[in-house]
This record gives sequence, structure tokens and C-alpha cells, in this order.
Amino acid sequence: MLRIISGERKGRVIQTLEGVNTRPTSDRVKESLFNILMFRIPDSSILDLFSGSGNLGLEFLSRGAKDAVFVEKNSAALKILRQNCKALDYLDKAKVLPYDVIRAINQLFKDKKKFDIVIMDPPYDKGLEIPTITALDEADLVKEDGIIVVEHLFENHLPHNIGSFVQYDLRKYRGTAISFYRKESYLNENRSLSREL
Repeated sequence: MLRIISGERKGRVIQTLEGVNTRPTSDRVKESLFNILMFRIPDSSILDLFSGSGNLGLEFLSRGAKDAVFVEKNSAALKILRQNCKALDYLDKAKVLPYDVIRAINQLFKDKKKFDIVIMDPPYDKGLEIPTITALDEADLVKEDGIIVVEHLFENHLPHNIGSFVQYDLRKYRGTAISFYRKESYLNENRSLSREL
């Protein structure tokens, strides 16, 4: 069982799926992540890939994000995700796509969607990080000043460059790492950009 850490739904419970198929982000990692992104969250559009119970995307909504798209194909996780969206009264701000990530990205491309922040916490040791970022790049789903946030094992080093994206920050929390990517064109135009933005 998890709780929303901050914002309008602070303290509200999030149901989680028991077992190894989903792995909720720890409160320590979650709190650090949102401290880094806090100034980017208000009125932002969020894409939560491999969303499981919706832990991260729902936290973004609680902290002022405009809307969020959740992508999860596991039927048991989907049921809990939808229950969480309803329990937190975010059905008007949350859209759930019951697809695998690549199919969802293709659908969002057809819908001409663009996102300020993309978060992804794929299953460890499946090698999904690079193909997913590549698909996001090819579908042009991330706004010019947008951010991709990837949770992964620290020992699984991600490339500095993936398509048009550059890893501009990396944080380690024991065996877990969070990599932050932005478009190289944006970083080149904003060389004084703080690591925390």
C-alpha cells in the first residue's frame, strides 16, 4: 500500500498489485524525483508508461499536472490503476490505454498528442528503455522543452544519446537510478540550464 506524498490528494492511499510483475517506485526515490521536477509540474501533460498501479502519474496529478495518460497492459494492474484513478477522483484528468507501450505510442502519434513529461519504469532486465525512448523520438510525442524520466537499475547504464535525446542528469539511489533526457536541440539552445530543471 502506498500513499500520495504531496499536493491536493496528499495522504490518500494508492492500491498496489502484489507480486513481482509490478514494482512501485519507493517513497525515497519518488520524493527525490518530484523535488527535482517540482517547477515543471503545474499545468503539465504527463505520459506514464509501464504505469502499473499509477503511483507516479497520480502523484503528478496531485501536484498540479493538467492531465495524464497511463499505459499498462497487465489486466490485474489495469484493474487497480482504474480503481486508483476513480478513488482519487481523477477520471476527468486521467486516460488509461490498455496496450503495450509501442502500440500506445503509435496511437498517441495518430492522436497528435504531445507531452511535457514522460515517465517510464519498465521491468528491469528486459532491455525496454532504449526501444521505448527511440519510439517516443520517432513519434515526436515529447514537446521541445519536454523531459523523459527513466527508472532503471544503476548497473544497466543507458546511453548518453538516444536518437535526438541526451541524458542530462543521472541520480543514484542504492541500486536504482533515475536518468533524465531532453532533446539535444533544446539543451544546445539553453546551455545554462540548471541540472534541476
